[in-house]
Amino acid sequence: MEYLLYLCLFACGTSFALAYKPDWEQHLNPSYISSQNGYGFHLYEHLGNLSPYFTPSNTPPSLKSGVPPTCTVDRAFLIVRHGSRQPISGELPVIQNLSYYINNNSALFSSPQATVPLAFAFLAEDGWTSTFSLDNLTAPGRLQEFTHGVDFRLRYPQLYTNELLAGGQDRVAESAHWFANGYYGRYANETATLNIIGENNKTISWITPMNTCANWSYSSGNDLVVTWGTIYLPQIAHRINKLLDPVFPGVNFTPGHAHAMLYACAYGTAVYGLDASPWCPVFTSAEILDFEYELDLLMRGAFGYGLPNGQGPVLGSLLVSNMTSFMTSNASTSANLSLSFAHDTAIDLGLTALGLAFDAEYPATGPPDPNRKWRTSRQVAFAAEMMWSRLSCANGTRLQLMVDEANFDLSPVGCTADAYGTCALDDFLATGKVKSAEAVRHGDARWVAACGE
Repeated sequence: MEYLLYLCLFACGTSFALAYKPDWEQHLNPSYISSQNGYGFHLYEHLGNLSPYFTPSNTPPSLKSGVPPTCTVDRAFLIVRHGSRQPISGELPVIQNLSYYINNNSALFSSPQATVPLAFAFLAEDGWTSTFSLDNLTAPGRLQEFTHGVDFRLRYPQLYTNELLAGGQDRVAESAHWFANGYYGRYANETATLNIIGENNKTISWITPMNTCANWSYSSGNDLVVTWGTIYLPQIAHRINKLLDPVFPGVNFTPGHAHAMLYACAYGTAVYGLDASPWCPVFTSAEILDFEYELDLLMRGAFGYGLPNGQGPVLGSLLVSNMTSFMTSNASTSANLSLSFAHDTAIDLGLTALGLAFDAEYPATGPPDPNRKWRTSRQVAFAAEMMWSRLSCANGTRLQLMVDEANFDLSPVGCTADAYGTCALDDFLATGKVKSAEAVRHGDARWVAACGE
């Protein structure tokens, strides 16, 4: 479940302006963005958990990609995040405030006093008005999920289930329907059963475990966002105002407006597709990377290692227990696939419970470490897939984790990983992190210590 950034801040200014490349460079290819370091920066792979689905080249250089050649996947636990969506309730007003400012100053923007920088030409030509709505899955989101269903059926024909589990929010359940249409075909409703689990404070669920954790607070992540925002957003507003003041004298985009522009870039992509938002090309690559870090701070703080009192591993333990139970089940059933639809938060918490994507330092004041392990763009983009696979290999049974088809090194869990990042299943199950996760029960002493009564 995604939550809102409460942005009461960002009314301050700054005396710092970032270096800026000529406007024509920013439009050679709208999918790419220029920077002081040259070309080749793919903006859409750096929008944090608001990135459209992509297959990242993030298998570590130390690992080989794919399944080991002597192994076959004989059982899998697949978690799919819902596809691209509209803004949620607290994000939409942030974007609308930018729209109000532009439309309330239409005389200013329609009467340029100098040549308009190409990246901002749309302001003088047509202005800009927000057309976003709330919450719902978008056309790109539907396509992402349908494509996932088709691709998964083709990649793993040996895996099958006729039971699907989805969180109760509309965009999650709808994602499951579109995936099912791609996976099962036109008779999906007759072929498979979709089970919906409630997302509320009464239903115990690994999909939304924080909902039944009384002491959990979104502020664990949002406070970090506020801190980082006061550092990087004023710089963006200052640069844009300095650039545009000769053209639109008196222009006064605030840090809050700059934040809205970043959201308008991300959601213009989520709602209308790649290259559809006029806002994406106005940013330097450094600014996009700072926005990505904001979203990383948010998710790590609210749904990962930044949570207090050991909440992250406790909440993520429910996912781990469900996964290991399925992988070790000896029940006689034709279903060798567990197929669930959830939020980015479930994937992040699952990683946290196992010590994966861990960074010892993650300062809210920056600067972002370009080599940090926790990267929401790569972990939980829209329609992200976390796939746990049980492998039947020449040398025994092994366990593999792939996120968006990229291999994940399981050695931080405490087992010995091979060149593909996989561990012997028994060794994985014997690690302290796994045993600790499997021992957690909702309402037990460890749960209460982390979450309260």
